[in-house]
Amino acid sequence: MKLPNSQNLLIASLLGLSTLFAGSYPLVKAQSEPKLGCQATVNKVLEEIRSKGVRRVKFSIYKGTANSYRTGNPTNRTDVLNIALSSVDWSVTTRSDPKIESIIINIMESKILMKSWTDKIVANCGNTAIVSFGVYPSDWGEDYYIQSDGTTKLNKCVKPENAPSPLPWGVSVCL
Repeated sequence: MKLPNSQNLLIASLLGLSTLFAGSYPLVKAQSEPKLGCQATVNKVLEEIRSKGVRRVKFSIYKGTANSYRTGNPTNRTDVLNIALSSVDWSVTTRSDPKIESIIINIMESKILMKSWTDKIVANCGNTAIVSFGVYPSDWGEDYYIQSDGTTKLNKCVKPENAPSPLPWGVSVCL
């Protein structure tokens, strides 16, 4: 019979210890980014808009109004979240800042950027059906509607004189 050498003895001992303690410590799994709450998500979007140079950004939630004057909502969500961007700091002046105005135009013309913000909001705000971006004070707005699969889609515009009543889901009156 061959006697175990010190190296084999050490390996056997470590193997035995690892087996003994294996159940004592929970396995650590790789963590994905934690899901933000609704308010934290909205704050993050507003912070990103402000970081682009828009000083005046406000949001409002209109609870239970997504189905008002609309039909065909494919979900049970009922809230509208509105984000208003302004180039005027009303506490200081009534004149618009041309530089900020240009930034706002770039944001409003970037459908991909607004959709990415909308998707984050809809993913973390469980009752939000419509996310609306608007320029204050004007009638320029873009609405993103939730779809049955949880994605969002930019509204289809119709002129007021061509607007059916109630509006089909995903259709907005645009001037």
